[in-house]
Amino acid sequence: MKISWNHLQSFFSDALDKNLVLERLTMAGLEVEEDQPVAPEFSGIVVGLVTECVKHPDADKLSLCKVDVGLPEPLQIICGASNVGVGVKVPCAQVGAVLPENFKITERKMRGIVSYGMLCSGNEIGCPSDVDGLLLLPEDAPIGVDVREYLDLNDRVIEFKITPNRGDCLSYTGLAREISALTGFKLKSAADTLNYLQQISSQLSLQVAAPQECLHYVGLIVHNVNNTGSSPSWLIKLLERSGIRSISPVVDITNYVMLQLGQPMHAFDFAAVKVGIHVRMASQAEQLKLLDGKTANLAENTLVICDAKNNPLALAGVMGGMDSGVQSETCSLILESAFFAPDMIQGQAKRYGVSSDSAFRFERGVDPQIQHDAINLAAQLLVDVCGGTPAEYLHFSSQEKLIKPAALKLHFTEIDNFVGEKIAHDQIITILADLGCQLSLDGDDGFEVVPPSYRFDLKLKQDIIEEIIRVYGYDRIEAKMPKLTYNLNSLDERQIQLNTFKQTLVGHGFNEIVSYAFIEDKYAELFADKQIKLIKLQNPIAGLNILRNNLVAGLIKSLQYNLNRGCERARLFELARVFHGESAEQQPLQLAGLIYGKISALNWTASQECVDFYDLRLVLEELLLNYGELSLVKYVSNDQLYHPGRSAQIKLGEREVGFIGQLHPKFAAEINGIDLPYIFEINLEHLPEPSAFKLKPSSKFQKVSRDLAFVISQETQVGAIMQQINQLEINELIDLAVFDIFQGGNLAAAEKSVGFNFIFQAEKTLADEEINLWLSSIKSLVCDKFAARLR
Repeated sequence: MKISWNHLQSFFSDALDKNLVLERLTMAGLEVEEDQPVAPEFSGIVVGLVTECVKHPDADKLSLCKVDVGLPEPLQIICGASNVGVGVKVPCAQVGAVLPENFKITERKMRGIVSYGMLCSGNEIGCPSDVDGLLLLPEDAPIGVDVREYLDLNDRVIEFKITPNRGDCLSYTGLAREISALTGFKLKSAADTLNYLQQISSQLSLQVAAPQECLHYVGLIVHNVNNTGSSPSWLIKLLERSGIRSISPVVDITNYVMLQLGQPMHAFDFAAVKVGIHVRMASQAEQLKLLDGKTANLAENTLVICDAKNNPLALAGVMGGMDSGVQSETCSLILESAFFAPDMIQGQAKRYGVSSDSAFRFERGVDPQIQHDAINLAAQLLVDVCGGTPAEYLHFSSQEKLIKPAALKLHFTEIDNFVGEKIAHDQIITILADLGCQLSLDGDDGFEVVPPSYRFDLKLKQDIIEEIIRVYGYDRIEAKMPKLTYNLNSLDERQIQLNTFKQTLVGHGFNEIVSYAFIEDKYAELFADKQIKLIKLQNPIAGLNILRNNLVAGLIKSLQYNLNRGCERARLFELARVFHGESAEQQPLQLAGLIYGKISALNWTASQECVDFYDLRLVLEELLLNYGELSLVKYVSNDQLYHPGRSAQIKLGEREVGFIGQLHPKFAAEINGIDLPYIFEINLEHLPEPSAFKLKPSSKFQKVSRDLAFVISQETQVGAIMQQINQLEINELIDLAVFDIFQGGNLAAAEKSVGFNFIFQAEKTLADEEINLWLSSIKSLVCDKFAARLR
């Protein structure tokens, strides 16, 4: 928010210390972003009246002027501006004057004639003007007065960064209140304003069909308005320094009231209203052409101001309509001053692609008690500036639904404990009173506080304590190290488990990502689990309108981001919740990882092969080492997220815990890389309890290796055979691996040969009879259960 320092100063009886004020505001959370003079430094420039103006005898484009600057004799000045003429008042730089950038004015001979000064344009004194040539001053500008004082150029424009919770500071009145509370400077008493709300209108009716959204509405009819010409210079100047351009006298007055009090206002052309005003929710397919020229296709949850025939006139609290706006020929109008519920206005400007100061304030919260004051101030200015005649008014108030601050009970000891040191009780009371709160003491230690109507952010006891500290000064609170007791076992078992997963993956070269829990429609359509219903958000952020039901979309998006920036290898993982429903049980914690690219970076000593299924399986085996017997069962996903021939279901015993595999080839265009990544997903809620890790001493006796090859059906899963063999509980079988798979030759097309290697070891030398007995039981199991034959 931009403000004029001089105008802000007018709210106080004594001169403000600018440096102190800006420092205190910044320390209290109203950060000063910029502090600039409205004009650069210059001196010796006064208001001059051109009394004579003739052509220079030796120059076609120069004029020889006589300029009255309040001295006994007029000055002779040569000027080349096209708009110079007798009777104009302009800034006149006398000999000795210093212009911006230290440009000094001296006597100067021009084509044989001496010029004793210079007539100035707006640009030459740091006041840009739309007029080409000299800066023309008003006819009533007093001759000889210093231009800096006359144009109020000793002012400064200060810009504040107002946080969303401090909508009450989006006005001069709000900032002045804040400064008074922070510094102790006393505010002037508010000037009395006439009450123009005397008689309820008989000409117009007011109907409010949405009392929950429009809680207070005041309208005032004003006739005989002169909206031609421009606004007074003081009004234009104040608006410009506050970041608002001048439009017309009526609009400028409504903007002035908004800046002054914080109450956005709107003016309707009386002729466009047609008998009455109707405040209601919009209907589907309605349209409204806005003041900025855009046509809004209205949604049903939009509050609109309509005429008596239900034709939309304005987006309530956002922007007026083109057809009902005041024009230069408007002579009768209706002023609107209302309180709209902040949650109704929030997001409406963004929805319709518009930006307005009104919406900016309404969505943060406007004081629900100032609508009458605002409309009376606007009416007074219309009378003074436009010659208007206030007439009847319209009024609606839903008092029982108006936002009323709740009384909060606090104790001084509670505040002391929260702050960490004792603040004097009378100082706490003074701070809260200066902030506009109403207080009533309750015994020696307690009190009740009611926040002011304009402070929507004070809802909890903690908010009140925060305000006390903010005004008291964070810098005045002594920094103390907290007393902490350190517990070596501060992490619970679940946290230790999750940290172990992360450390294991980091040890394998993975990087952790943290992605949004929301995904776009595009990623949901491509990568979400189609067997789980998607949960859509009602008020999404930037298109992220669906809660993820797996972690794959975030991994793929992160991979794309890195590939687009030249990365050729990636190992990523994420550990986070996914959303299968609204209850906690339907929001399981999952772990997912992804590998992509070559095994090693480019190096003449390292392999340049790409990662494959078995590289990821190796990681998976270490991750799940303590959770039971791992097996990968062939799996073809219904939603075709994974490659049908390079994917598997992850099982721990008979428990299904996740999936592993290469991304389906149909996503090649999305990845836009040299290959498709390999991914794993583990539902951590499905994991069994981990078993204690046991170290077993190595046997000093020799290992024995044996091989068996079986002919089995192409449909038979090798993993299932290995799982059944391990269930024989042959303790001496310490390792089982596949060393060969053969197809073709003299085998049938539906058959394949699988070679298994068995490693036996015990705490003794194994006899052939024992080994053959074990192999015999293995042969019987495989042949009987899987219809296999020994090759």
